[in-house]
Amino acid sequence: KQAEKVCFPSADKFEWKSHRYTMDEIRAIYRDSGLKVIDPAIWYGVAYKNNKVIGVLAFDRCIGKHEHIDFVIAFTLEGKVRQVEILNYRESWGYEVRREGWRKQFNGKNAAAKIDLNDGIHNISGATLSCRGITRGVKRVCHTWGLVVRPALVAAGRLPNSAAKD
Repeated sequence: KQAEKVCFPSADKFEWKSHRYTMDEIRAIYRDSGLKVIDPAIWYGVAYKNNKVIGVLAFDRCIGKHEHIDFVIAFTLEGKVRQVEILNYRESWGYEVRREGWRKQFNGKNAAAKIDLNDGIHNISGATLSCRGITRGVKRVCHTWGLVVRPALVAAGRLPNSAAKD
């Protein structure tokens, strides 16, 4: 609920979906992103205002040094990152990834953008493993947007077929 309000404050409704990947989708995400799919499904929320889709929240997680980091990526209808929010950071080191300045580097990025640590995304000394994990997760989910989430929303009549895929 907090992520909904922070990422899409003007939304008046959210519709939550879960999609279990097919083997073909897993292969396509790996092919396009170069990153392995960690979870067998994606959980995402479609944000509405006045019964019109205004964006999507996608949940993901990664491993920091030892523990999971839960985060959410807010997407525009064009598949660009609107913002990244850290939901649960369990590590004792590397907490700097929670800072807004670092997370803002992802804003406006999509699957076609450079989303690699030290190539498009700056590292934080002392938080390298957390930075790397979150960066990889955002990159993978950006590719998942175009390969899985957007097509599902188009098929459900939530988005027009003519919108940009990236």
